[in-house]
Amino acid sequence: MIKKKILEVVIKNWKAILIVLLLAVIALKNSRDYKLMKTAYETQTDSHKAQIEGLKEIHKQEIQEKQRLMESHIEAIAAIEEEYEDTLQQLEKTREKKNNEYKRKFRHDKQTLIKDIETKFGIEYAP
Repeated sequence: MIKKKILEVVIKNWKAILIVLLLAVIALKNSRDYKLMKTAYETQTDSHKAQIEGLKEIHKQEIQEKQRLMESHIEAIAAIEEEYEDTLQQLEKTREKKNNEYKRKFRHDKQTLIKDIETKFGIEYAP
């Protein structure tokens, strides 16, 4: 008898029962889809964070490498400047030495100075 009553109610309200069951299925499916989307979002967020951290580390290493290169270049420039100053001093000493030698030759041995000038510049002395 109870079965008959339940069957009558089901037959009479089958559309409503079907709608409720379909809404329940849709709600469960939406819940499952939402969880899947949330999991995908969290995975993507974690992946992006890992990529950002990787990029930050690469950037940090590049900055350190640039600093090492800058220091190396600064040291090289300092060495070149020091060598340049030494060369200038040597050149000045050589120039002073040659100048004094030519002054001495001019005072004491003019003929040797004339020959040196003729040899060096390829000109002939005309007194």
